[in-house]
Amino acid sequence: TDVEYDMRQFETDALQLKQRGSNLSKEGVDRVLQKFDVEVKSFSDLMPVVSALGNKDLKPKHWKKIFDMMNTNWNVGNPFTLSYLISLEVKNYKDKIEEISATASGEAQIEDSLESIKKRWSELPFIVKQYRDYKDRFIIGSVEEIIQTLDDHSVSILTMLGARYVAGIRKEVEEWEKKLNLIAEIIDEWLTCQRQWMYLENIFSAEDIQKQLPAESAKFTQVDKFWKDIMVKTAKKPIVAEACGGDDVLKKFQLNNNILDDIQKGLENYLETKRSAFPRFYFLSNDELLEILSQTRNPHAVQNHLRKCFDNINKIKFTDIE
Repeated sequence: TDVEYDMRQFETDALQLKQRGSNLSKEGVDRVLQKFDVEVKSFSDLMPVVSALGNKDLKPKHWKKIFDMMNTNWNVGNPFTLSYLISLEVKNYKDKIEEISATASGEAQIEDSLESIKKRWSELPFIVKQYRDYKDRFIIGSVEEIIQTLDDHSVSILTMLGARYVAGIRKEVEEWEKKLNLIAEIIDEWLTCQRQWMYLENIFSAEDIQKQLPAESAKFTQVDKFWKDIMVKTAKKPIVAEACGGDDVLKKFQLNNNILDDIQKGLENYLETKRSAFPRFYFLSNDELLEILSQTRNPHAVQNHLRKCFDNINKIKFTDIE
């Protein structure tokens, strides 16, 4: 900074002047040189304080502390000069001023790191992909970069909270800690919802299943609308911090995930009744059994699964009976 440069230049000039004065004083006592030497030494003693006061990271709150320490009123925005500070015997407060200046630098470093985190989250987007051939259906793509950024920034935030000079800005750092934790929690619920929705959407798109499970179908329609709405909104504005902003988003995902869990349980109970009625269905997985049940009007749907249900049957022939 300009102050740091001026202080280094002054220190160099002072040493040169002191050396010249020392050479001249060898010829005898010179009161002018003695007075000059005293003045140079006096200002040299001020240099550490001046350097501390010239810190570019000092903000109004820090200046307020300095003036309060010197029992002097000062209002934000009021100009003052170095001469004025010297008249207040500022050098007598050297240690405390250097401490305040160091605190300002420490806070500025944390603020710069926090600003970098803010900037990153103002730009980081979800990867939104179209689902199958639907024009109004979307899903979230890879979140690897988002998760990595969350991990990195969470570590950075913890480091900030453990820093020596965090006290003055702890509240803002803690707010971002909460934001990152909320984003992480929402993404976890979001991906859980997506996984279950994609699985069940394929099942409840079949009319036969809708008719056989009307209650679960109605619940899925509710979740399907929620999913469509939030994904259309996210597709238009994919910035993660915006999409995951607010506790209400988390609550909505948790609510719909609970509904999806209920649907899944109802579906499993339904499959269990079918297996109880025809035990050989136990040899089939849920997906295989659903493939058959979703095509109740198509008896040929059992062909691909006969070998699992019956040891010695590979295929059966269907004939029309007149």
